[in-house]
Parts: sequence; structure tokens; C-alpha cells
Amino acid sequence: MNEDLTWEIRYEAAGREARRKTLAKACFYWKKDGQLVRSAEFTQSELEVECERLCETGGDITQFVRALQHLALSAEQAERGNVAFDGVDHRRRA
Repeated sequence: MNEDLTWEIRYEAAGREARRKTLAKACFYWKKDGQLVRSAEFTQSELEVECERLCETGGDITQFVRALQHLALSAEQAERGNVAFDGVDHRRRA
């Protein structure tokens, strides 16, 4: 059996000021033998907690840290108004 982990960054409207604010989330997909077996999405703060949890249990956090870095960059870009509304960042890692 072969298990793959992929992820992407998605941008969603946040609250009433949807046109001014976007919320970036890291979406993870676990596939085993080509079949999706699990998916999860995290905001930046949720992903920080997940990284800590995985680190404590000895899990591999490499892809989670990469996604966290992209979320941090997305937050900086959003503050400057450089994030596409309802866009998808298709950077995937296996």
C-alpha cells in the first residue's frame, strides 16, 4: 500500500467584509492506493497547534510546516491586498 499526502492553500471570504478580507486555509488530503482516505483543513493558528501535536507524538511535520510557511506568507500578502479573492494556491507536495 502506498499513502500520499498532498496539500493546497485555499482562500475564503471572511465575514461581512468579504471583498476586503480573505481567510487562508491549508487543505490536506491523504490518499492510499489512489483513494482519498482523509482530508482536513486548518487556519494558520489551527495548523500551529497541529504541528505541535504531531511533534509531541513524533510524527513527520515537514509538509505541515511548509503549509504553515505558505499560510504565514499569505497572511502578509493579504494585509497588503495581494491575495486573489476565492483563489486556490495549487502548490502540492507529496
